[in-house]
Amino acid sequence: MPVLYFVGLFGLWILQFLLFRTRQKSTPVKTAPVSRWGMLFQFLGYWAIFFPARTAWTDPIPAWRLVVAIAFGLLGIWLASTGVRHLGKQWRMKAALNADHELVTSGPYRIIRHPIYASMLAMMIMCVLLLGKLPWWPIAVALFLTGIEIRIHAEDGLLRERFGSRFEDWKSKVPAYLPLLR
Repeated sequence: MPVLYFVGLFGLWILQFLLFRTRQKSTPVKTAPVSRWGMLFQFLGYWAIFFPARTAWTDPIPAWRLVVAIAFGLLGIWLASTGVRHLGKQWRMKAALNADHELVTSGPYRIIRHPIYASMLAMMIMCVLLLGKLPWWPIAVALFLTGIEIRIHAEDGLLRERFGSRFEDWKSKVPAYLPLLR
């Protein structure tokens, strides 16, 4: 039953944000409100998976899809866990900079600039494999990727403004959220 795997893996993914976030938050001094549009597109992407799948939560799926879905789910959990822990008090839902903001380039940030968005993409792929229905899942992925791109553009703009050439140097060496793709 795909629903059990979905609930378990998605629940563990959400738990990473609750367990590893720091209690002390800094007040943001600069935000990028456009990032909310990205969140809306991501939400619509998830909706385009879940709503059409409401009748398929218990349908059997091929074993290969289950195995690959679990692998993507575990990858998403790992990326979320390490991303949130390395960001510490800088982690928040919307794109913002704190007064004491630092450019984090350690841990998963050595491989990709936005590991939390990569974790979200891994979870979206997991959802497609467990629950995806045609023609909805390609629409879901397109909406979701649009949302990620909006959010990355907003965050990169804030970081560029704050850290200048240091950010540009890091950006030229480290891909946004898909390793090997700049």
